Amino acid sequence: MLKIVEQMKSIVGEKNVITSKVDRMAYSRDLTPYLAVPEMVIFVEDTNQVVKILGVASSNDIPITPRGGGASFQGSSLPVRGGIILDLSRMNKILEISKDDLVAIVQPGVRYETFQHELERHGLSFPHDVGSHDAATLGGILASDSNGHHAYRHGRVGSWIQGMEVVLLDGTILELGTRAPRYNMGYNLSALFAGSQGTLGIITKAILRIVPKMPVSATIGGFFQNLDDLMAASHAITMSGVDAGTLEATDGYTVNTISDVMNLGFPKCEGNFVGDLEGFNEENLQQKLSIMKKILEDHGGENVIIARDEKMNKILWAPRMEIDVAIVNVHPGYREFGFAAADPCVPLTKMAEAMRNIGQIIRSHGILAAVFCHTGIGIIHPAVLMDPNNSEHWNAMKLAEKEILDYVISIGGIISAEHGFGYVKNIFVREAVGDTKLNLDRRIKQIFDPKGILNPGKMGLDTDERDEDIEFVFSAYVADKDVQE
Repeated sequence: MLKIVEQMKSIVGEKNVITSKVDRMAYSRDLTPYLAVPEMVIFVEDTNQVVKILGVASSNDIPITPRGGGASFQGSSLPVRGGIILDLSRMNKILEISKDDLVAIVQPGVRYETFQHELERHGLSFPHDVGSHDAATLGGILASDSNGHHAYRHGRVGSWIQGMEVVLLDGTILELGTRAPRYNMGYNLSALFAGSQGTLGIITKAILRIVPKMPVSATIGGFFQNLDDLMAASHAITMSGVDAGTLEATDGYTVNTISDVMNLGFPKCEGNFVGDLEGFNEENLQQKLSIMKKILEDHGGENVIIARDEKMNKILWAPRMEIDVAIVNVHPGYREFGFAAADPCVPLTKMAEAMRNIGQIIRSHGILAAVFCHTGIGIIHPAVLMDPNNSEHWNAMKLAEKEILDYVISIGGIISAEHGFGYVKNIFVREAVGDTKLNLDRRIKQIFDPKGILNPGKMGLDTDERDEDIEFVFSAYVADKDVQE
């Protein structure tokens, strides 16, 4: 390995290769309970360096795991087979913003928040906000084919990719698409790499579609005694034609906890609704707000609030964004962890039922659950909140995730709609997609990565297991083979 280290230093410089264990440990964690320490961490600054590093790694069969912000709930950027962490955070240049072509050309290490702030200076937007916007990089968002809060109106991120530069394992630089708004040139490989989580190649540049930023905006929220009424209101907004940016809901446990801890004065409820919207001008915005307010109230929404400033906006979004902090106040030492049932999607007609049942499943096992959802697109995010030093809690989480996923499938849903399979869902992939698709996925992986060294151990592409090949951060963690029914 010493020889490999020297080769890597000759490519990127000595200061950009980390080998000391204490520094490597910083790259061994994410938001899951797993620990995977790489043998080295390499910072890259340009595509040519990526090409050379892949050449060395391929020649020596060294696993290589790309990493952006490292905020994964699914273990997507953990080096579960050791080897190299390829840190792309220093490839962080916004290469171009074109107001005329409505495109931006970016490197993968650009953070979403930085990108959005720069676009706003030009009166533009990339309307694809994600919960981890302050940490998430564009490369990570693209590689996960993320949805984000505004997916209701703007779709998943893959549809915003006009072009992409990808380095393949053999060092080939693959150029996909152009700054031209549309193309239909054979297989859509951009869509294949979006969501591949670094298992097929390394994204080193992207051409992204951008849009004008609307001049006025607002957030509207209301509280419901019945989740069925809330979902009916959300669907009525969709059917009204009002082009809201987000339609979100949070369950009553979460709303009531946040309100009590932060002294927000929210009414006790079974759930709250929050929607963001924009307007061409104030008159246009007020018309939309009027329609949404009436729909919410007609369906039983109480205390409807309209926010026009950052302070009130944060209050309305608090149940969605501040639950971790609130729970720590109530239960010191508790934390949220990524688990396999973190992002299922169900038919719109099943959303109220699913929010209730998923929360009840988790709580019935003796741990806490905060349940959020993107009401307009069927995605539900149950957050498991627990004591990581309590083995009974880990056992309960394992039982709950299996029960949730079985339930989701039984009502016509799917087990992952946003975070992807990563490492955490390995044991559920075959059941979720079936043998035929899994075998095709594995053959595609073999074409692009015949050595099996690009982000191995992920997405069920080379294993049906988890917990068998990795260390655990907490001694109380209960591995799959030790779960007690």
